[in-house]
Amino acid sequence: MSEDYSRLEDVLQPTMDELDAIASRGGTARGVPTGIRDLDELTNGLQAGQMVVIAARPGVGKALALDTPIATPTGWTTMGEVGVGDRVLGADGRPTTVVAATDVLTDRPCYEVHFSDGTVIVADARHQWVTTDRAARRLGERGEARVRTTEELARTVHCATADRRLNHAVVNAAPLDLPAADLPVPPYALGVWLGDGTSAAAHYTSADPEIAAYIEAEGLVVVPTGVDRRYALRLPARPAPAERPCPMCGELFVPRTSQVQTCGKTCGGRLRASGGVGRDATCPDCGGPSSGTAQCQACRDDHGTVQGLLRTLGVLGDKHIPTAYQRASVTQRRALLAGLLDTDGTVTQGGAVQFAVTNRRLAEDARELIAGLGHRVRLSTKRVRGRSEASSTCYTLTFSTDDEVFRLERKKLVHKERGARTYTARGVRFVTDVRPVASVPVRCIQVDAADSLFLAGRSFVPTHNSTLGLDIARSATVKHHMPAVIFSLEMSKHEITMRLLSAEAKVPLHHMRAGTLSDEDWSKLARRMGEVADAPLYIDDSPNMTMMEIRAKARRLKQRNDLKLVVIDYLQLMTSGKRVESRQQEVSEFSRALKLLAKELEVPVIAMSQLNRGSEQRQDKKPMLSDLRESGCLPAETRILRADTGAETTMGALFASGATDVPVWALDDNLRYVRRHLTHVFSTGRKPVLQLTTSSGKTVRATANHPFLTYDGFRPLGELAPGDRIAVPRHVPAPDRMTVWEDEKVVLLAHLIGDGSFVRRQPLRYASVDEANLRAVTTAALHFGVVAVRDEYAAARCTSLRLRAPFPLTHGRRNPIAAWLDELGLFGLRSHEKFVPEPVFSLPKKQIALFLRHLWATDGSVTVTKDGRGGRVHYASTSRQLVDDLSRLLLRFGISCRVRRTRKTGYRDGWTLDVSGCDDQRRFLGEIGVHGARGAAAERLLEVVRATSGNPDVDTIPVQVWERVRDVLAEQGMSHRAFAAAMGSAFCGSAMGKHAPSRERLGRVAEILGDAELEMQAVNDLLWDEVVSIEQGAEEEVYDATVLGGHNFVAEGIVVHNSIEQDADMVMMIHREDMYEKESPRAGEADIMLVKHRNGPTANVTVAFQGHYSRFVDMAN
Repeated sequence: MSEDYSRLEDVLQPTMDELDAIASRGGTARGVPTGIRDLDELTNGLQAGQMVVIAARPGVGKALALDTPIATPTGWTTMGEVGVGDRVLGADGRPTTVVAATDVLTDRPCYEVHFSDGTVIVADARHQWVTTDRAARRLGERGEARVRTTEELARTVHCATADRRLNHAVVNAAPLDLPAADLPVPPYALGVWLGDGTSAAAHYTSADPEIAAYIEAEGLVVVPTGVDRRYALRLPARPAPAERPCPMCGELFVPRTSQVQTCGKTCGGRLRASGGVGRDATCPDCGGPSSGTAQCQACRDDHGTVQGLLRTLGVLGDKHIPTAYQRASVTQRRALLAGLLDTDGTVTQGGAVQFAVTNRRLAEDARELIAGLGHRVRLSTKRVRGRSEASSTCYTLTFSTDDEVFRLERKKLVHKERGARTYTARGVRFVTDVRPVASVPVRCIQVDAADSLFLAGRSFVPTHNSTLGLDIARSATVKHHMPAVIFSLEMSKHEITMRLLSAEAKVPLHHMRAGTLSDEDWSKLARRMGEVADAPLYIDDSPNMTMMEIRAKARRLKQRNDLKLVVIDYLQLMTSGKRVESRQQEVSEFSRALKLLAKELEVPVIAMSQLNRGSEQRQDKKPMLSDLRESGCLPAETRILRADTGAETTMGALFASGATDVPVWALDDNLRYVRRHLTHVFSTGRKPVLQLTTSSGKTVRATANHPFLTYDGFRPLGELAPGDRIAVPRHVPAPDRMTVWEDEKVVLLAHLIGDGSFVRRQPLRYASVDEANLRAVTTAALHFGVVAVRDEYAAARCTSLRLRAPFPLTHGRRNPIAAWLDELGLFGLRSHEKFVPEPVFSLPKKQIALFLRHLWATDGSVTVTKDGRGGRVHYASTSRQLVDDLSRLLLRFGISCRVRRTRKTGYRDGWTLDVSGCDDQRRFLGEIGVHGARGAAAERLLEVVRATSGNPDVDTIPVQVWERVRDVLAEQGMSHRAFAAAMGSAFCGSAMGKHAPSRERLGRVAEILGDAELEMQAVNDLLWDEVVSIEQGAEEEVYDATVLGGHNFVAEGIVVHNSIEQDADMVMMIHREDMYEKESPRAGEADIMLVKHRNGPTANVTVAFQGHYSRFVDMAN
């Protein structure tokens, strides 16, 4: 086997030779020149083995026609009307904010993009779409969507096969995820009326009594009209007025009308005789004059009847679906659709659902309703014999779904029986044609959604929101004849060549694209054509390139042509060719792979990257490291677990102090905690944050794109939902730096935190009813020379100890215990402010057990159930931080806990820390125990749990692990029946994978199958905690960090990922002020910001941006 290491003495001489060569060239290192003098002086050229990230905001110009409808949370706008700050709907169905918008762009190549559901959208050639092609779909779940331009779609609409099948598909948008709306007419009832109702009245016709029952369940009253099968819709009767006392006799009575004041005529006469004034009849709704028996006429017409409500909605005489119903909650919209389908819906023989009407507006609205529920719907027409020309066209909507879209049992049953026959690709719509059209004004917006997608067109089509790298490649190849390769995942090779010619010959790019070259332009091209043709530049625009393909192609070029530079355009468009659950994790893997490629080939690798929206939120718009896409963020108070002290610090504190190389705990490839270094924390601006809470009571706040570890890899918070399981530490190792205290200090601190009082300007006190505790504190106080004074409180059945100083107190002379508590940061705190001081986390495990044993003797509790079969171990406090600190200490013993809030009116919130499950209780009681009187209950419970087997459902592995088990069984050719026999369990068929296995059970599975991956899942350092809620928070300052090696760390007791810039040797960011300020005095200038330089200084280099030539040049030129 070859050896990959080298002795230092073998490397020393080549290094000295390199230094000598640099000196002979006047101090210029042998690197790939960028073509920008100031940048070359700063970096000494791009060096072999370096990974360089060049990042910028996504380029403008990927645009849609101005009349393109854009979905918003309240209805529709158009591409021409939408502006920065407006809210639109994203592909996930949720509102997202427009963070950038271009001016109107003209004279751009445009296309009509036709979809299989009849949708047509006009877009420019560079507009981006997220599609899957046929090759990806044949891979099933392993195939993934990628971003393609309109031009690329136009070239590849059909597969290059004999049958010319449609190639590209766009995934349907998710159902619009909007809050419930206050709807005047219940949605199901409105659907029934729209389907089979009388246009001019609140009547509907139906032979199904079920429909009436469903309408009445929504709160309306259904009354037969006397006409066969026709029913009237009415509002329920108003509740009777409340009883009130008569002002004359005091008897209780119910007034029938608003002007009645007394219980009868006699009392009414007495009221008038006494000078009382009668009331005028008033409307109970608006307070205006009325007949005295009901609402005024205006209120009755507006909302006093169902017909009035229909009139107010604008649907009486003009059937359509009002916007308020189109933007209601999913449940409300499904009820509306059910009403439509129960009346005018059918099921085809093939199992598809159809809705047919002769009202074009209602058909278009129903199409929008169905598409807004996530279905692909197709509209077709046919001539019918109607009463008029307007009613002689039938509009039929057809869609397929497994959802229950009917409420009528007979239709529901037919749909269920026939639905199984449907094999259409329900979740996508196909691109059927892309046709060039005359250029129209277009415009582009960018949204803050994690996937950059927004919904365009009435059918909700998801649509998507690099010049410097090309300039460097041009400099290396054309000017210096260094072989380079560009792997372009965005632009075609023809477009790259056109840009190269434009930049090199100084011919305006738009002239070349429009074909309007002058004689002078042709002359310029002819003069430069030969030199450009001789440039050793290789361009690969293959679609769906994987990292493996890029590596193989680059290796061949290195062997054959002595490759000097690799450019990837761009990082976010790379694909792994395998199924992934987290785009953040995948991009991080690409980043590491590109760094390894640079080292292997000994060439610089430039990875073009896009920035996220962070810079848009800052006043100066300048980008930062944190703006790299796929970088999530955490607020300042987020607590980070250190590996050197075992204590926690915060992101804000690390940023404020400028701390570097902070040891933290990170997961390795075997999911074991190892020491890694957090290199630095950096601000990422102000962003909205979400709060995630787990079933164990852990909470963490982060931005939607911050990744958390799931069984399937790191996934951003915005993609998680209640019920998902994320990784939290089950055990952490001992810290690097151990400190040993005297046992007396450990004992005294535990008791004072639990039952001590050390507020300012008050005596130091300790109170307890437990004599063992009192003796422990009295003995421990002697270590400080303090003799405890005992005070008995018989009424309270409690004894307190005053811990007085052993000498008179003067200026500069304090009670030694008070001074010690002050050093620990505890003195002066009240109960709800207490915490475990940082030095305690550095204690050896034996002393931590001593600390917990005595602390539990104060506010802890151990009880045995009445039946003697179990018990409870918990600690109670009004300090959330104290409870969290204890939870972190218990991780040293591999003990997992649950935090619960307790509330009582008039008191502060309380917190309990529960040690649940026999295994954890056995470990706590056996290795830690409880001091004093509570110790007796602890010993009894220990006997109980030693004789009790643990609950297998407490510490389980996510159910997805069974997929790995099935794969291993298939690889080994073992049947499920044989596997069950080997496990010593009954064969259960497909039920094997329905329940999450315990660690013990998975360990047996791993042993039987001999699979290392399953064994790792059974014995790692993780506990899989269930997400119980994710809540939207406010916008605030947030931060991110870089961790070398593992690229993850523990925040708030939860495993999170870090930023993607950790692999780069250099990060350059491009900033053009005139993109944001139209009147900027720096028009035509750009800053190349070298924000990271592993082997040198960072600085900004100002260059000229010549957009018409698509190039950056030195200011001097």
